Amino acid sequence: MSRIIQAGTAAAAAALLGGMALASPASAAPGAAQTVSATYDCGAFGVTDLEIEASASGGVGSVKVSTSGGLAPADIPADSVTATLRLERAAGGTVDFTGTANEAAPAGQPLTVGPLTAPVVAGDSLDSYIPATGSSDVSLSLDILGVQNTCKAVSKQTPGPLVF
Repeated sequence: MSRIIQAGTAAAAAALLGGMALASPASAAPGAAQTVSATYDCGAFGVTDLEIEASASGGVGSVKVSTSGGLAPADIPADSVTATLRLERAAGGTVDFTGTANEAAPAGQPLTVGPLTAPVVAGDSLDSYIPATGSSDVSLSLDILGVQNTCKAVSKQTPGPLVF
């Protein structure tokens, strides 16, 4: 009998630990910081994986976006990038996170932009906005040193949508 109890306890512990390992940061408690990634095609500036860090407080969502590659051919001074990240609500529609804040970045190096902010409501589930084929819509718009750079999401976020 004790072996059966030990085996059952071990199986329950393994299931609990396995479930914890599979739980995504994006499914964290609303308001908690979350990190997801998605692939974006920025045309002539190349394809980049974006890491998106998000949190919310008092009905305002805040995101910080980091590229995996360089998107500008020149050094980028701090606070010189105006950005809009469009995300799609699971309930329908989109939300645009906007702002002008960035860390300085040398030419051709990864760039971190944010915080970008937008109103959110408790329970909002936001994922990459992937424009329809042939659409002129964009998922990420960056004005870098007066040069417009637009990107389209080509994948949904992993490990899952941001939940506020």
